[in-house]
Amino acid sequence: MMSLYIIVRIGLFPVFFMLGNRLSKKHSFTLTYTIGLILITTALIYALMAGALFERNPYYVLIAAAIVGSGEGFYYFSANTCNQIVSTMQTRASFLSYNGAFNTIAGLFAPVFVSFLISIYEKEMDAYKAMLMVIIIIFIIVIFIALKINSKSTDKESDILSVLKISNDRQWNEHNLAVFIYGLRDGLGLNTISLLVYNAAGNGNTYSKLQVLFCLLSIISYYSTKFLLNKRNIGLTFKTGVFFKIISTLVLVYIPNTRGAIIYGTINAFAAAFYDNSYNYLSASIIGRYENEMTARVVARETYLSFGRCVSMSVVLLCYRFLPENLYLTVAVSLLSFAPIFVEKLLIRYK
Repeated sequence: MMSLYIIVRIGLFPVFFMLGNRLSKKHSFTLTYTIGLILITTALIYALMAGALFERNPYYVLIAAAIVGSGEGFYYFSANTCNQIVSTMQTRASFLSYNGAFNTIAGLFAPVFVSFLISIYEKEMDAYKAMLMVIIIIFIIVIFIALKINSKSTDKESDILSVLKISNDRQWNEHNLAVFIYGLRDGLGLNTISLLVYNAAGNGNTYSKLQVLFCLLSIISYYSTKFLLNKRNIGLTFKTGVFFKIISTLVLVYIPNTRGAIIYGTINAFAAAFYDNSYNYLSASIIGRYENEMTARVVARETYLSFGRCVSMSVVLLCYRFLPENLYLTVAVSLLSFAPIFVEKLLIRYK
């Protein structure tokens, strides 16, 4: 059910990216940011109130998936487009470095807070409900902050479909293919990898403590990429990230215990920063070359990324359907873990 939830949620992204693109031309990004945050908050309130419904019929979860997917579609369209507009070739390395570090710092509080709540509540589920209420309050505050944003799309009139389809522009075609393949590996991180780490950790408390350790290592790693993301070093940085991204994933699959989880998290903390920031640096650089169509091309990139993620989750579901229970995750994750090799090969030539 969780895989189906993610497919519905991610599958709606392109629709709301496109709708967000149209709204941002007539209004500012304030509108798309705010609508996205309101929808996400609505989904959280629905999830908090519909616990009994989910127990009676798990398919009610898909309603939450649809609301979250539409909200995140608006939100990520706004955030990713603004990120593209704000950063330049001169500032992109620092921007990606600090953005990754601050996102990780924000993520650091979640496992710490969960561990604290679990320690004071008798039932683990009550702790997660309390956390959900706090998140709702935070999102309401962020909605009011989003109202302060005053920026509009600077694109000339551009046809989204023209940048989505295969064209004579080899650079753009290979970029879109690389984004799709990136989504294949990235899709594992939406649910499957977290599930493997959780199972390897043995319980929620140990899992939360490991997440704190991994976040601290990631902060260091993301900050270090500030000095490595440039034309001279990007090749080595990208290849290093690809190599250790694959190794860390395979370790988690073939050493499914706490030791394997620790090895995976330690290696992946550095691999993810090198790999993800190299990908984002090159992708943003390519999109930046289409100055009058940047918003449309961000929408195209996110559409191919969503497609890749959905295919990734579908591969996991197909393996579950046709392979033995003790084998399907090993096959699916092992197969998709090698996708980063092709992402690097397609993008590095356009540095």
